[in-house]
Amino acid sequence: MKALIIPFILLVTLIVAGCAQYDEQPAPESEMTTPEDTDEDMPEEEMKITEEVIDDSADTTSMEHGVLIEDFKFKPATLQISIGDTVTWINMDSAPHTATSNEEGFDSGGLSKDESFSFTFEEAGNYDYICTFHPYMEGEIIVEA
Repeated sequence: MKALIIPFILLVTLIVAGCAQYDEQPAPESEMTTPEDTDEDMPEEEMKITEEVIDDSADTTSMEHGVLIEDFKFKPATLQISIGDTVTWINMDSAPHTATSNEEGFDSGGLSKDESFSFTFEEAGNYDYICTFHPYMEGEIIVEA
């Protein structure tokens, strides 16, 4: 019995000593977030999915933008972007919707709840679009050079 007690005490001592020596370093300031860095207080209508994408081969910068389909509306209804930017439509409604250009251009097809569709705009111009299931739902993408 004594032969088991001594190794047990040594094991417990090593574990306690190891825990006491663990020194957690705080995260570098560059990795810390503050409430200002988050979208928690921003109304959902004003939230945009925006991410900078850098293509070193062409030395161009493009952006990704989001349009929510919610409450039978496109939010935002009008979006101004640059050539090469990508727009992603996300259906938040339980009803299916589309994002379909009035001219030739893009057509998401039917999007169920939580499904998305992305399109990259390669030419400047105004792109009016609707939901083909609910034609009163209208939106516009303005692509600037």
